[in-house]
Amino acid sequence: MLLSQKKRLTSRQWLYQRFLEILIYPSIWTAAGVASLTYFVQETLNLPHDWRAVALIFAAALLFYNLDRLLDSSIQPIPDPQAQSFVLHPGFKLLLLVIALAVGLLLYQAPATVRLVSCGGLLPLIYGIPILPWSRGQNLRWYRLKDVPGAKAWIVAGIITYALVAVPLAYAGVMFEESAALTALFLLIFTGTNSHLFDVRDLDSDREKGVLTWPLMLGVRGNRLIWTGLNLSLFAFLGWFWTTGLNYPALEVILPVLALDLVLIWLLSPDTPRNVYNIGLDCCLFLPILLTEISNSF
Repeated sequence: MLLSQKKRLTSRQWLYQRFLEILIYPSIWTAAGVASLTYFVQETLNLPHDWRAVALIFAAALLFYNLDRLLDSSIQPIPDPQAQSFVLHPGFKLLLLVIALAVGLLLYQAPATVRLVSCGGLLPLIYGIPILPWSRGQNLRWYRLKDVPGAKAWIVAGIITYALVAVPLAYAGVMFEESAALTALFLLIFTGTNSHLFDVRDLDSDREKGVLTWPLMLGVRGNRLIWTGLNLSLFAFLGWFWTTGLNYPALEVILPVLALDLVLIWLLSPDTPRNVYNIGLDCCLFLPILLTEISNSF
C-alpha cells in the first residue's frame, strides 16, 4: 500500500517536473496566455480571426520573456535554482535563436503595416540591457530600463497592451477607434495587475538588486490598495460606456476578470510559492477569451 502511494507520488512529481521544463521554464505557458489575448481582441473588436497575428504575438512574447531571463541570469539571477539552471543550459541560447528566426519569418511575410507597428517591439529587446549611464561621484553605473524606479512592470504591461491591439488591427487593416481604445485600457489594467503582482513575488530579488518596483516603493499593502483602486476605477469607467450601449469589452467578460483580479491582489504575497505565480497567475491570462467563448455560445 505504502509502496503504491510512493510510486503514484513519484509519478506525479515526474509529470510536474516535465510540465515545468516544457511549459514554464521556457515561458511557453506565459506566451500562450498572452497570445490568447490576441484572439480575445479579435473577438471583441469583430476582427477577422487571423492566425498570423496570434502566432506573431506568441513568438514575440516568447522571445521577450526568454531574452529577459537570459539577461537577468547574470545581472539578477532567478531565485529558483532549477529555473536558473535551465536558462544557463547551452540549449537555451539555441531555443532563443529558433524563436528569433520564427519572429523574423513572421514579420517578413507580414503586411507592411504590421512590420511598421512592430517597430515598437524593439523596446523589449533593450528592456533588460544596461544602456542608461548614471554617474555618482567617481562611480559610473549603467542602468537598465527596468531599473527606472516604478517603471519595470509598467513597461511590460505597456508593451503587451500595445502589441495586443496594434498587431491585430494592422493585420485587419482597421483604424484605431473608440472600441479599440476601451479594449486597450482594459488590457493595460489587466496585464498591469498581472505584472505588478509578479513584482510582489520578486520583492526580495528586486530589493537586493536595487530595482525599485511599486511593491518596494509603496509596500505590499500600498501596492494592493493602488491596484484595487485602479481595477475598481476601470470598472466604473467602462460601466459608464456600458450604460450608453457600448459593450466593448463585454460586461459579462470584464466583471469576472476584474473580480478575480481583486481576489488575487489581496491573496498573493511574497511568501506565496513561485510556481503559484508561474502557473496560476499566468493561467488567468486565458480567462478573457474563455469567458468570451462561453458568452458567444449562449
